[in-house]
Amino acid sequence: MSISVCVPVYRAHEPPNVATLAASLPVALGGLDGELVVALNGISAKQAGVPDGTVIVDLKLNRGVAPGWNAAAAAARGDVLVFANDDVTLGRNALAVIAQALHEHPDAGVVGPVGSKWDLSGAPREVESIDMADAETGELRRCESVAGFLFACRREVFEAAGGFDESYAPCICEELDLCLAVRAQGLHCYAVGGIEHEHDYGISKARPWTRIRHNGRSEMLWRIHRRNIRHFRGKWAGRPELGVTGK
Repeated sequence: MSISVCVPVYRAHEPPNVATLAASLPVALGGLDGELVVALNGISAKQAGVPDGTVIVDLKLNRGVAPGWNAAAAAARGDVLVFANDDVTLGRNALAVIAQALHEHPDAGVVGPVGSKWDLSGAPREVESIDMADAETGELRRCESVAGFLFACRREVFEAAGGFDESYAPCICEELDLCLAVRAQGLHCYAVGGIEHEHDYGISKARPWTRIRHNGRSEMLWRIHRRNIRHFRGKWAGRPELGVTGK
């Protein structure tokens, strides 16, 4: 089994960053075969601090998270696709635990260390985080979505879902959308115990009036959020089996 860690990078920043993520991979793989695949969103490999030996896809400009993850996945060779932010550091055997969960549980479509339940009756709203504090390593607890800073699926599941919907570029809702697309295949999302990691939240802490430069333009975060919620509702409304009601 081989693992590809797919990461879009659009800015240089202090650790944790893509360099520290890369440094954490050997211990996180636990002896499994793996690679780091970086999609450069309008930044050079040198500026981003991408280490030698990394598979690189240069998108020339900031196209956003979903296009970056899709491009990285297309260049990856792994059976397991791990999607991560560049502000994550992985602990001992973190990727091995992820791969084992997918290998041992055929019904597992998307897995990661942090899962949540959602109210999808209107605008998507997270209502409960799945508590994994007392979970054993490798223990699975079902959820409706897995947090987007670190999650994984088998390649064939990702491809059957059609990859990430790039309509959500540059950010917001892309991982929730993928989780619904995977659940629509009859599979489940699970939070997995014992995935050692550290995460320094970045864009998710940004204020609504923060400007995001993408695809040759600049847009406020609140406008992106409103547009993406509208797209999400138009795409998924009327799917009560997935928890999405209304029209």
